[in-house]
Amino acid sequence: MKRIVTVFAAAVMASNVAVAQNNIELGVTLGTDGVGLDLSMPVIKKWVNVRTGFTYMPRFDATMHFGFEAGDENMTQEERDKQFDKLSGMLYDMIGTKVDKQVDMVGTPKMQNFKFLVDVTPFRNKNWHITTGFYWGPSRIAYAENAVYDATSLVSTSFYNTLYDRVLYSYNNLNSEWETPYMSFGGMNLLPDDEIYNKFKSFGRMKVQLGNYVDTGAPCYVEPDENNMMTAKVKVNNFRPYLGFGYGGRLFKNNDKYRISFDAGVMFWGGTPQILVTATESQEIKGEFQPVLDDEGKPMLDPVGNPYMVQVTEAKVVNVKREVDLAKDVRDIGGKVGDYVDIMKSFKAYPVINLRISRVLW
Repeated sequence: MKRIVTVFAAAVMASNVAVAQNNIELGVTLGTDGVGLDLSMPVIKKWVNVRTGFTYMPRFDATMHFGFEAGDENMTQEERDKQFDKLSGMLYDMIGTKVDKQVDMVGTPKMQNFKFLVDVTPFRNKNWHITTGFYWGPSRIAYAENAVYDATSLVSTSFYNTLYDRVLYSYNNLNSEWETPYMSFGGMNLLPDDEIYNKFKSFGRMKVQLGNYVDTGAPCYVEPDENNMMTAKVKVNNFRPYLGFGYGGRLFKNNDKYRISFDAGVMFWGGTPQILVTATESQEIKGEFQPVLDDEGKPMLDPVGNPYMVQVTEAKVVNVKREVDLAKDVRDIGGKVGDYVDIMKSFKAYPVINLRISRVLW
């Protein structure tokens, strides 16, 4: 923001020095790029006019929905829904918090731009003009995060996923030097048995599936982050060329101080906007085992002839988080989220339609 204001002030000062004898207008704009304020002045009288200013998109919200699920991709949707209901009931019994299956995401535009535009009037009718120039601003133009009322569901989901990882880690390292209880309280250390391990494995992690990866076809999952939030952002190039046309004239008859104009054009993003989320890929890595050897270096056998085994490497649960572009890396995104992604993918350039009202300052 400071950089934008500095560039704007420098452009205004330079323009004042260059065209001290010309008319300078202060304009207010309203359009698809937001509300704005600008200064304009002729460089070549009746032929070339320069405008420089700032635009800001006011806040408004658009809501979309994510659906949590449990189980794995080999289950039918009906089976995963049943698993989620069971898991939700188990969490309610444990911590007294209900986990909603649906989480609302609230999207908000974040567009704010410095602009430098040049109007050229090559026509006999000087009310018409062709405009070229650029917009410049932060690359993030929109942001989405979970609704406040879904915070308890996300905290519960993070709690369960942490517990899931601890149960798997504890079970896979039983009777080894890495043996660790999955939960401790009141001097009691809890270790998982087969029943607990199999129950958690059947539930799987609690997550949201957003389609499938384009390159591998594997499901793309997102989960609450370390702050128990779910977020997404839309990014484009900082520098955005503009090309358009417009028509302007007096606002009031026989009064040259006030003017009104209409502009239409396109702001070029520099390609398809990026729609970025943080995806999670979870992997259970078993520990390695080796036979126990006697003094002669031979495997020691149990009464039925099987070798005694000892764990020699730590078992782990690895959760890899990476930033994923839903517009490029993921396909088959369903629901309202998929609709928004399809809309954003179609806009490689942003339509700009503006109304401008100005007054001659001097």
